[in-house]
Amino acid sequence: MTVLVRFARAPEPAFLASGLRVLWTAPLAAVVLACAPALAPALAQAPASKAPRSLPMPATTAVPATPQASPPGTKPTEATPAERAAYDKAFQATLEKPSDPETLARFADLAVKVGDIEGAISALERLLLIDANQPEVKLELGVLYYRLGSKEAALTYLEGARSSPEASPQVRNRAEEFLKAARR
Repeated sequence: MTVLVRFARAPEPAFLASGLRVLWTAPLAAVVLACAPALAPALAQAPASKAPRSLPMPATTAVPATPQASPPGTKPTEATPAERAAYDKAFQATLEKPSDPETLARFADLAVKVGDIEGAISALERLLLIDANQPEVKLELGVLYYRLGSKEAALTYLEGARSSPEASPQVRNRAEEFLKAARR
C-alpha cells in the first residue's frame, strides 16, 4: 500500500516548506517515524573528532580475481559457532552504540568472516558517516562491493580511496589493483 504523506498539521521541515509532497510506502514511513526519536540521542553521541586510524579493518583485500568471493556453484565456508556467536554479540553492540567507530569496525570484520557482506557494508558506510575522510574504509567498501559484483559502487569507493590525500601508499596501490580488476 502506498501513502502520500504531507506534513500539513505539524511544522514542515525546510525541504518540504515549498509544498513538495513525498511519496512513502506505508511500512517505511511507519519505521522512520517510529525510529527517528529513538535514534536521535544515539546518533548525537557521535564523537566530534575523527575516527581512530588504528581500527581493525576486515581482511577483504585479497588479490582480485573475480567479483565473486568464490567461483559460482561452490559452497562458501561455514562460520564456526564461535564466530557466529561473536558476530551476534557484535551486532547487538552496534544496536547499543550505533555511532561508535570501534564497534562498527569490529562488526564489519566479523560480518565478513561469517559471510554477511551486506552487513559489513552497512557498518562501514556508517563509519564514513562519522568521518568521510577515511581512505582505508573506502578501500574496504570498494572491495566488498567488488565481491558482491556491484561494479559501479566498487569503482566509486576505490576511486575515492585512491585519490584521497590521506591515503597511504599501500592503500593507493591496493585500490589501484582492484580498480584495474573492476574495469575489466
